Amino acid sequence: MYNQYAISFPFAICCIICYKYAILTRRETIMRPISNEKRELLVEAKQRGDTEKSIAKWLKISESSVTNIWRLYRKTGSYLPTPYIGRRPILSNEKLEETKLFVTNNPDKTLAEIIEALSLPIQKSRLSVLLIESGFSFKKNNISRKTRCPTRKVGIR
Repeated sequence: MYNQYAISFPFAICCIICYKYAILTRRETIMRPISNEKRELLVEAKQRGDTEKSIAKWLKISESSVTNIWRLYRKTGSYLPTPYIGRRPILSNEKLEETKLFVTNNPDKTLAEIIEALSLPIQKSRLSVLLIESGFSFKKNNISRKTRCPTRKVGIR
């Protein structure tokens, strides 16, 4: 009877060789920034009329990278990578300083009360992180400390 799940021996060897080859060549396919020298060579070759495939093979980069860099050059006139600007901060520096001053003057306020009093557009968890990064710490509550087991660590809530 024929086993439909049986794999032929040559096919199995071929799969193992392909897998080992993929692992050995993986280091070459890790994304790295393309140097400005390669970008300049790419633009010069593309202006000469070389194909994207031949440029990619010559510079050992992907065809999509060639396409993207050439598109960037046509759009901006520069082959240099665009700077990553990042995410806009949630609180401006003025609002953060106002928050620090408020917490310094009102140390007994809870996170929710601080957010409400200053009309901050953030969650309690984010305010907590901002205050900890600014050097503030949580007030110790002696009543709840006495009721806890002495071996248990008191965490931030």
